Amino acid sequence: AILQEGTGEPAALPLSVEQREVTILVADLRGFTALTATQPAGTIVTMLNLCLSRLSEVVFRYEGTIDKFSGDSLTVLFGAPIAREDDVLRALCCAVEMQQAMLDLNNHYLRRQMPELHLGIGVNTGTVMAGRFGSQAYSEYAVIGNEVSLASRIESFSLRGQVLISENTYARCNGVASATEPKEVFVAGKSLPVKVRELIAIAARRLKV
Repeated sequence: AILQEGTGEPAALPLSVEQREVTILVADLRGFTALTATQPAGTIVTMLNLCLSRLSEVVFRYEGTIDKFSGDSLTVLFGAPIAREDDVLRALCCAVEMQQAMLDLNNHYLRRQMPELHLGIGVNTGTVMAGRFGSQAYSEYAVIGNEVSLASRIESFSLRGQVLISENTYARCNGVASATEPKEVFVAGKSLPVKVRELIAIAARRLKV
């Protein structure tokens, strides 16, 4: 802890918040809550920890920042706290490889007579408020804003094994990603429909969902 000189008390640290463009990836395990009612607690803990460990490895390989684990979901940031020119591309590659990692995980689970797990992923790009939020007693780095909520809403429409991306994300990928034609969906908090696409492949990286 940083102490005030001569007092032994914690020093007051400034809380800085700024606007920045971020790509948000939200991944959620489908049907995991139902499994908790049918599987032993030890099995559930083993499966979840192994899954989150493998997904985290993919995130770190693409230099993403894990914003939070929330039960059986994972939120990842590209562009905060450090911005890079290829944030969107890395986010999309990360999403594809996360789905590929689930195939390997399910093979592992089946060999040990465990049930399969499936992942839904939503990706959105937009301007958020990023920085340390809280008080001098406790604070943490976070991103907030409508674009963060939209990433979560888009994820809720994804089926098992899918990666759905917003039109903003697709527009910023510089043509390197193959995706379906846009479809309009209505999400909570939006009066107008939102366009989403299903990510199919990233040919330049030889990645396919």
